[in-house]
Amino acid sequence: MWTKVQGAYTASEFRECGQKMPSMSSIKTDVWGRNSRNDYNMFSPVLLTSLFSFALLTAADQIVSAVDSGICITAAENADGAPLVVRPCSAIASPNQEWKVSFFSEESSVPAPMVVLGDKCIDVTNGVNADGTPLQVWTCVEGSSNQQWISVTDSSFQWSGTDKCIDLTNGNTANNTVLQIWTCVHSTNRNQEWSKADTDLVEIVASEGSGVYCIASASDDDGAAVTLVDCDDYTATYPNGNIVFDVPAFSSSGPITGFGKCLDVTNGVNADGTKLQLWSCVAGNTNQKFTTLPSGQIEWAGTGKCLDVTNGQFTTGTPIQVWGCATGGSNPNQQWNLQELASV
Repeated sequence: MWTKVQGAYTASEFRECGQKMPSMSSIKTDVWGRNSRNDYNMFSPVLLTSLFSFALLTAADQIVSAVDSGICITAAENADGAPLVVRPCSAIASPNQEWKVSFFSEESSVPAPMVVLGDKCIDVTNGVNADGTPLQVWTCVEGSSNQQWISVTDSSFQWSGTDKCIDLTNGNTANNTVLQIWTCVHSTNRNQEWSKADTDLVEIVASEGSGVYCIASASDDDGAAVTLVDCDDYTATYPNGNIVFDVPAFSSSGPITGFGKCLDVTNGVNADGTKLQLWSCVAGNTNQKFTTLPSGQIEWAGTGKCLDVTNGQFTTGTPIQVWGCATGGSNPNQQWNLQELASV
């Protein structure tokens, strides 16, 4: 069985691109798998569960509106002064919607920035404390009072030190509606209620081998190779590569996305040894649909083929292929561990 466990990273490890996340060296515990990156085989099967009861600073979460769960807080672009807007929540990993946020749990969070695209923060335009002031994104400035937010237990985000909250302007859910601040109306104004989408970005880590190896795409180009790399030093092999993916929820099927593209079974060839590649996502494309199995395997949905380390070579550069799924996850080449990046 998989076990969902939160992990950890340090803020200094965030990279300029929202898709390129911290190195494995910062991760303390793992997701849907084992208890430690260096102790993958010492665990007991348990039910899927969350182990934390306090606020978490997650690596990349979409923030959805209570007015319409299909719209998300979005940075209009990666530039100082770009408006903070709502847009339809992307079904694939979209850096403009991937927020590093301290969400409340039993108590409201401490004041903290809300970070996107690596170094941009939600910012009150010119620091004007007045109803209707539009929100923007701006390069994060440590300690800036215009960029400090509290996740309140009523699901609002309150501008620290004021009585203003992030507000869906006039309740308008139209694409590119600019968000504003407005006097907080706690617990009764749905325009001010926001929640974390039920998605997580993870590293897909091989459970066997003497090192710690992740699935990586060599670049964001269509046809880019999908291989194992050293999780701690993947940019040495792929300077423009990626090891962070959005993976279907436990025991469900869907695309595995990164860089806004999908892992893809090359040419849809249903044969042992067919290699994976990165390719533009196409809705309904069965070459891009995968299922996370309770056995720790990831199946090419409905085919009986699983993601497999070619020839059992747990080393940088080994291609990822599909191969007949071993019964009960008995093939170590098909055992995967999903590492979520998070911190208290």
